[in-house]
Amino acid sequence: MKRLTAILLVAALFLLNGCMAKNETITKNNATSYSVTDDKGRQVNLPKKPVRIVSATYGTDEILAEVVALDRIKAFSKWAGDPEITFITKEQASVVGSKVGENTEAIVALRPDLVFVSVATADSLVKNLEDMGIPVYVAGSPKTVTAMRQKVLGVAAAAGEAEKGQALVAKMDKKLAVLENKLQAIPKEQEKVVMAFSFIGAIGRKDNLLDDIFKYAHVRNGAAEAGLDQGSNSLSKERIIEIDPDVFLLPTWNFESNNDVQEYAAQVANDPAFKNIKAVKNKRLEFVSDRYRYVASQHVADSIEAVAKAVYPELFAKGE
Repeated sequence: MKRLTAILLVAALFLLNGCMAKNETITKNNATSYSVTDDKGRQVNLPKKPVRIVSATYGTDEILAEVVALDRIKAFSKWAGDPEITFITKEQASVVGSKVGENTEAIVALRPDLVFVSVATADSLVKNLEDMGIPVYVAGSPKTVTAMRQKVLGVAAAAGEAEKGQALVAKMDKKLAVLENKLQAIPKEQEKVVMAFSFIGAIGRKDNLLDDIFKYAHVRNGAAEAGLDQGSNSLSKERIIEIDPDVFLLPTWNFESNNDVQEYAAQVANDPAFKNIKAVKNKRLEFVSDRYRYVASQHVADSIEAVAKAVYPELFAKGE
């Protein structure tokens, strides 16, 4: 298990050096201008360090809040301040003052000198902004912790704060190393089988970020083991029963719907089909905030910790 800690540190150093090389394209004859490569492989040219930044995604909100002064951010994404899906506090959202969706007019009105969007953003929005001379950085939706490091470094470099990005990744990796030191006490054969749910069924496809989070938390991903992968949309109750998870992780975010969190939990607990599943028999229906389950920033380390604490509370007793 100590080997995994060493691998984490080596991987972090490799990524730091690699991302520095990728983004170190500052124009020699004009020290104030620079170029970076975004997560779609596009070159983004900045005439100077941006001071009117607009972030249209909650992942870039969270990274930027750690690497730039809030007065340089002119808008966060629409979810900023919602504690169930973002790590941006209400206080931080209040200081920035504005929120935007992916709307050209609303973004342009803020007179940004750099806009962050996601790989899911419509190409037309990116083109509209760039046609008006506004630099746009397209940030990825990482499927691994390794890719999340790259995202953090890239966003920070685009904001002109590469060194702060490196420090943020180092902080993230330090937390991961501390967690690994604690979690390596769990024998492989005693790792719990965990299945996460949204309001419409099991989540945690194989080779997606939640799957990687579970691996770092030393838990087995029940949904992936049951066959939930990139080519499937849902699991039958029969497959869930066959896997017999030790712990169910239930949703906490309504996402502008009428779903009731506690009512959903009661439905799962009282479902006759699940009555013999270990998670139900042992009353291991746990709530882990959706901001941890759908994380898109350096807070992936906090997500791993949140899952581990929910599954192995005995390892996180007070004072340990």
